[in-house]
Order: sequence, then structure tokens, then C-alpha cells
Amino acid sequence: MLDLRTYKPEKFPDLIERIWIAENKEEAIHLLVPPNQYVNVIIPLNNSTYSHNEKWIQTPQIEGLTLQSTYLQYTENTKLIGIRFYPHGLQSFVNVTGKQIINSSIDLQSFLNDNAILSAEMHSNNNDDILSYIYSLLTELFNKKNYEQSKIIRDYYQYFRGDNSMISIEEYCKQNHTNYTSLNRFFTKIIGISPKRFERLIKFRKSLCSIIDSDDSLTNIGVDSGYFDQAHFIREFKMFLNSTPSAYQSLIKTADRESKIINYNFRLF
Repeated sequence: MLDLRTYKPEKFPDLIERIWIAENKEEAIHLLVPPNQYVNVIIPLNNSTYSHNEKWIQTPQIEGLTLQSTYLQYTENTKLIGIRFYPHGLQSFVNVTGKQIINSSIDLQSFLNDNAILSAEMHSNNNDDILSYIYSLLTELFNKKNYEQSKIIRDYYQYFRGDNSMISIEEYCKQNHTNYTSLNRFFTKIIGISPKRFERLIKFRKSLCSIIDSDDSLTNIGVDSGYFDQAHFIREFKMFLNSTPSAYQSLIKTADRESKIINYNFRLF
């Protein structure tokens, strides 16, 4: 059983969705993570090793936004800490572009100037000590200039992950006195994909969360997620998961009964 503890960020709440610590004290666990808009910094603790898409990892990693499912394996005695950033959040701490990390897990240390910055303090057995060190690290890395440059994306993201995001991107730009060209330029640099493709990912995530957590009909879920009709919903869902919404809903129910898949999305959107 995976012991997963999550913490609301005490600092930088507009950049960090949460911080989590995962520990597996039993036999190996296999996880299937659907496509998602978050960026994670993952730091193995106590010499832990884990597998990301069949690649074994021991060093701190950046896991970028994903447009495809990710397969993880945690062996016995694995312990990790993760910083779950909003899609625009990491660039305020680390000079990395979206295209460098999308659909990838890459070494964090190569983007840090001080090779000793991830010190032995990370190997404490006390979670409070680990969290305290993480906040100190984030404060040291924070780049105000990068933070200010990402404002246009922060504002856009907070709007479109809300409940009242049924207008087009073009209409959003008009209402907020910006233009699509500027928004697209910043998205390409910071997120790695266009605003329109990102909007499709957000709609998919909304529908996925509802399928997992809601008892609503798939028709209502599709409408509430912003899809024009059921055919549009099915087509987009299949693009991200190679599965129809109804087939995935059945898979989740079966997995819950048989404990073969763990939903590693914390809860969620």
C-alpha cells in the first residue's frame, strides 16, 4: 500500500498546487498516470529508486506536462517527495522551457547552478524537516523576473480551470485586453504547447476527474467539461487515452475492485 501524504503549499500558492510525500513499505506498486497539465519535481529520498516509463531513476527529476499516460513503478522501501507545480509554476524557480520537459523526465541537477543545493538534509526521516528544507530551497531559487513574465499565463490558467470557462480563447483575450499572438508566444516558451492545445488538455482533465469521482452520466460530464456534443467528447477522450469514456469508466471500476491500478492524481483537477 502506498502511503501518500499531501500538503497545501505554505509559500508560492499561485505557483505550486501541492507538495506530496509518497512512501511504499510493501511490495512493488505499478501506477498508471493519465495525461495531465502539472509539472512535478521529484526527489528520491534515502537512496530510493523508481521507474518512469521503464527507465530506472535515482536522482532528482523534473517531470513535465504530459499528453500521454505515464507508467511508474515504486519498489519496496521507495520514498519520494514531489513538488507539484501548476503548468507555469516551475519557470519561476528553474530556467527550463516547456518544450524541454514535455512528456519527459529529465535530471533536475543539470538546471541548478549549485551542485550541492540538494544536500544531505533531504535524507532526514522527519517529514517536517524535509518540507522545511524544500521551502528554503524554493525561496533561494525564486526568480522574480521570470515570475512577472508568466503573469499572462497564470491569469489564463486560473480562469480556464475554473467553472465558468465556456468562452473561446479569442474572447478571453478580448475581455482581458491581451491578444492571442502574445498568449501563444508565452505558451510556446513556458508551457511548450499552444493555448488551444492546452485548452483541450484542460477539458480532458475535467472530464477525467468527473468520470473518476462523479455519478453523473457521461453525457452530462461531456457537456460540463465544455464539449460541443457526445461525439466531440469521445473523440477528444480517445485522443488522450486511446479509450472511450465508457470503457475507461469500466476500467476504473474494475481496477478499484482488483487493486490493479492506483489513481495517482491525488484528487485531482
